[in-house]
Amino acid sequence: MSETKRIGDFHFVPTEVGTYAVRMEGSLNDTFERFLSFDATSWDMDPITVAGVRVVPWGADNNLPKNMRRILEKNNLAPGILDRKLGLIYGQGPMLYTLEVQENERVQNWMQDDEIQNWLDSWDYRGFIRQMLMEYNHLKGCFVKYVSGKSVRVGKPWIHSLECVPSADCRLVWPRNDSRRVDDVTDIMVGDFDAYTNPTYKLFPVFDKWHPSKHEVAMKYHSMRSFGRNFYSLSSFYGSVPWMADANTLPEIIAYLNNNMIAAAYIVHVPQGYWEEKRRLIEDKQPDLNEAQILRKLDDVKQTLAQQIAEVMAGKNNAGKFFMCVDFIDVDGHEQSWKIEPIEMNIDKYIDALTKISRIADSSTTSGLGLNPALANIIIDGKGDSGSQMLYALKLFYGADTQIPEDIALEAINDAIRINFPHKKGIFMGLYRKVINKEDNVTAGERATNQV
Repeated sequence: MSETKRIGDFHFVPTEVGTYAVRMEGSLNDTFERFLSFDATSWDMDPITVAGVRVVPWGADNNLPKNMRRILEKNNLAPGILDRKLGLIYGQGPMLYTLEVQENERVQNWMQDDEIQNWLDSWDYRGFIRQMLMEYNHLKGCFVKYVSGKSVRVGKPWIHSLECVPSADCRLVWPRNDSRRVDDVTDIMVGDFDAYTNPTYKLFPVFDKWHPSKHEVAMKYHSMRSFGRNFYSLSSFYGSVPWMADANTLPEIIAYLNNNMIAAAYIVHVPQGYWEEKRRLIEDKQPDLNEAQILRKLDDVKQTLAQQIAEVMAGKNNAGKFFMCVDFIDVDGHEQSWKIEPIEMNIDKYIDALTKISRIADSSTTSGLGLNPALANIIIDGKGDSGSQMLYALKLFYGADTQIPEDIALEAINDAIRINFPHKKGIFMGLYRKVINKEDNVTAGERATNQV
């Protein structure tokens, strides 16, 4: 018997009569099982030691970001939806604005300022904002490194540039007063938490926006706090992870079964008298053959016959063909007849069951990702959403789901603008998103169909 293969929590066991799929509870590896388990809720309640420093663990194995990455990379829906969500929030990109109230309405007056823009252009501020939004979409939090100018050495605050540090490489250092509050965290550790040989880590002080000249380089964790969590935020789709894991294994399961399940569609019954006659003919034509040679010749005849039957019975171009044979009575008076009978495969039921599981998994995944299917470009049973559905979904998304991500992703850059340009109070960085109108509300000459 060949080696058992495992895909997800399914074990595939090859036997002499076929391959069996067995799902066993608890078959996941311990680390991944703890990651998916909702019982393991206390992983951030006590510190762990990394390179002699007490840090706040991120996940049961202190590797939640990379575990999440492995799941998302294998999923057929999540990466595309998250990219679409990032694009919708980013809109036409960052732009400066001032804020005022007109007739009880909050109004953003978009503007340009050469002095602020020259500072922004001195570093990759657009790339920084895109990375911040990407980190927020995946983990609802971002780590930022604040690099100050040399003027801080004489007590003059100036933010030279900002850097979005990958969450997978960052951990909060446990508060020195054991308060279990993120506001009491004084340092952030950065390094490769997957390295087992000669890992290198650096400690950065937490940035204080009210005393920005305290450190030349500092870091800060910008996040939307998750309910019941004091330190790291959890993704909005964290509860959908078990469904994603199941959905990820389905393509691999189907491919494995297609390659290893019984492929025969028919059983061909060949009468024993037929082979006895073939053996007699071989012996008559070549009387010098020994027993082993006769068996090899007979096996060649069997292979040729199998190929001929397969060419007749198999293939989409063989509809309407038939197989002709001759029944006869052997010397003992027994009827010798050919018979071909189909094997019941139940492929339709098998595919239908997998399809239903896949739909439930996809539905749970898209719901957790927080983007309306009309905006996620998801096509169900060949049907897409109408333009009106997409338009109203977009307006609802812009009205309710963009401001918090924008506030958190741009908090660092707006703090830097306030620090560097205190004389320009009231100027902020925002994300400009053009409002899309219904075609009915657009003059005929300006409609999309007339702009192509």
